[in-house]
Amino acid sequence: MMLSDAPRKNQVALILGALVLMGGALRFLPGWRARFPINDGGMFLVMIHDLQANRFVLPSVTSYNVSDIPFAYPPLGFYLAAALSNWLSVPPVELLLWLPPLVSAAIIPAFYWLAWQIFKSESKAIVASALYAFLPGASDWLIMGGGLTRAFGILFSLLAIGFVQRVFRGGEKRSIIPAILFCACAVLSHPEVGLQTAAICLILWVFDGRSWPGTKNAALIAAGAMLLTAPWWLTVLRYHGLAPFESAIQTGVRETLVASLFHSIFSLQGGLPILSTLCLVGIFAVSRRREFPLVTWALAPFFVDPRNAPAIAIFPLLMLASEGAHCLNAEFVRAYLKTFHTNADKNAFPFRAAAGIFAALLLYLFFVSWRETSNLARVSLASADRETMEWVRQNTPVESRFLLFTNSGQVSSMTDSYQEWFPALAERNSQNTLQGLEWTLSSDFFSYSQRLIILQSCQTADCLIDWMRQEDVEADYLVFKKQGVSAPLTESLRMESGYQVVYDSENALIFLAIP
Repeated sequence: MMLSDAPRKNQVALILGALVLMGGALRFLPGWRARFPINDGGMFLVMIHDLQANRFVLPSVTSYNVSDIPFAYPPLGFYLAAALSNWLSVPPVELLLWLPPLVSAAIIPAFYWLAWQIFKSESKAIVASALYAFLPGASDWLIMGGGLTRAFGILFSLLAIGFVQRVFRGGEKRSIIPAILFCACAVLSHPEVGLQTAAICLILWVFDGRSWPGTKNAALIAAGAMLLTAPWWLTVLRYHGLAPFESAIQTGVRETLVASLFHSIFSLQGGLPILSTLCLVGIFAVSRRREFPLVTWALAPFFVDPRNAPAIAIFPLLMLASEGAHCLNAEFVRAYLKTFHTNADKNAFPFRAAAGIFAALLLYLFFVSWRETSNLARVSLASADRETMEWVRQNTPVESRFLLFTNSGQVSSMTDSYQEWFPALAERNSQNTLQGLEWTLSSDFFSYSQRLIILQSCQTADCLIDWMRQEDVEADYLVFKKQGVSAPLTESLRMESGYQVVYDSENALIFLAIP
């Protein structure tokens, strides 16, 4: 785990290059197998098209789902994808497939750079980066279609935190401008990441910047970030006022702090408590030295936004894990030397043994991640589903309204890829697609999502008709995904005089509602 002195820079470059190459392979694997964006991204695809159609002027609303949803989402990722699409003549859907894993791979060297800023130790930064590159599940949400905004948000957040740290700890004036730039980019990339970045910068100020120069620099960074992001939020305010932001705030926090924190720290990696063991040792090590910034940083995201906290807290947790790995390494070497009453240099057996153990651990994590990321391809929208949506686009009136039945109530509508992609690919209104409504439903968002699960659980036509009457919903077509919906519901609809089958394939069944 120790790097030799002479070719240290070359060793670091080679190791970091290997981590990016192997970690990047893990991140590109699901998209390579699926050949379509993983899981989500349908709404983002439409928003990219909206920007292109509006000549890169921020629209008031998005055309997604024909529902007048405010175009209030931080738009930087959409602008970058739209510009790349025009420049490279690549369809935006292809960018939703390949850009998220590319940016996710770029996070690995960015995290190394940040860890080095924190530790001033190349070996500790390498260990933290290696764990992030290979840790199962660490980048799953970043490589999906919706990772277009999540991955950019995390990348810019890490860079922002690193430069803010340099401003507060070293008083570097030259780091103020990049700190402003990357803080603004984090805010313009993802709503929750922007909020979490601001909270982490506050923590850095508390530990390293509580002086008049530090406070002045903090105010300058905050003012600069607000100025750079103003064209976006002032435009949204002009179109809609505070309503979209107030609604989004009320729909952001749902998972409990304790559950989210416990899952983040005590999750298993391939059946082994690797992260939790190293983290707890690392917490012990830094607490013994009375150094608490990393622990505070790891806990703070769960108070700011428990739902999104794991994606932010993983980085300080991995740095704590690196501290734990180094602590265990030091204890192992000390015990070996004491037991065998010998002196050892950096090439002696205990150092080589520790490095070998860690390399074996990384290799194990790599193969576990390879297996798990391979399975992510299964949550991509199937080609048969896309064929159904294309039939809808070509054979139904533009103003048609649809109800989608896909999962028998077993999956939340917010994580149902079929329901999200339908408005984007079929170009029709889905009455029960939840994406985008976080900007309009306010406190009713979660209760409505529960009512949508009840709809998916219906087993008879009477249940469906009652739900539509209670929710005051009208639909011209009902779409059933055969593999996800129970047969009794579709059979009871066949017996209803008010519905007629207009599409029947191996994959899907579509009913037309007869007036």
